[in-house]
Amino acid sequence: MAEEEVPAEAVDNGNSTAGTTSTISAAPKIHDYSDYLFAGNQKIIFHHQWTGSSIEFKAFDISYSETITNDWQEVALPRRINRSYTWSGVIRSIALGWSMPAFDLTEAKSNMEKCTKLVQMMYPMTDGNAQIIGGGNPIWHLGIMNWAHAEGSPSADSATASTLLAGFPGSFGWNIVPEDGFHYEGQSAFPKNIKATMSYTVLLDDSKNFGYSDKGAWQGPEHFPWYGGGGDDGGALG
Repeated sequence: MAEEEVPAEAVDNGNSTAGTTSTISAAPKIHDYSDYLFAGNQKIIFHHQWTGSSIEFKAFDISYSETITNDWQEVALPRRINRSYTWSGVIRSIALGWSMPAFDLTEAKSNMEKCTKLVQMMYPMTDGNAQIIGGGNPIWHLGIMNWAHAEGSPSADSATASTLLAGFPGSFGWNIVPEDGFHYEGQSAFPKNIKATMSYTVLLDDSKNFGYSDKGAWQGPEHFPWYGGGGDDGGALG
């Protein structure tokens, strides 16, 4: 994660002969290489619809997989060899994992703060009497480069929530890696590495058409479900 830059500076020490200099090495400068990747949009974005705020993590040591379930309702029919099946819909779910290494105390504290806020985002909207407000479901938006993004958008952009993928987390796993050590501030210990996992169910925009026409042409949005860098509009069947 870190790279070391050791600049050398040539100086005259006052005792050298003409044309001769001695080399003194300055203190090495340590850089967190993952910062460059993060600045280049290699990040995981979670957007909170109600507050309009976002949390961004480095896409470091990331694992990413999707399961597309073609959901059919099954009915057992008496005295029939086959059962009755009715197509119900398509369910898209994401399994996500990533690491949060802390280059220094500042980043270790930031990781803890982000995880705290992430868990708070899972709770619903309530009134002053701790009653859940109707329609106050905690809808999220997720963005991961050109992997998880809104339909019609080629990639996720942290500056534009409309490019992110709507849905909700089924679970969030948070694991401190004690063997990697801690950064300390007084009696408080901040992990040098945290590993997180999340399951995420995608919600599509019902106002858009996802499917094919009777002519075999894709009627759904462009760049759905992923952006392939070219003609990914679904093409035509047949």
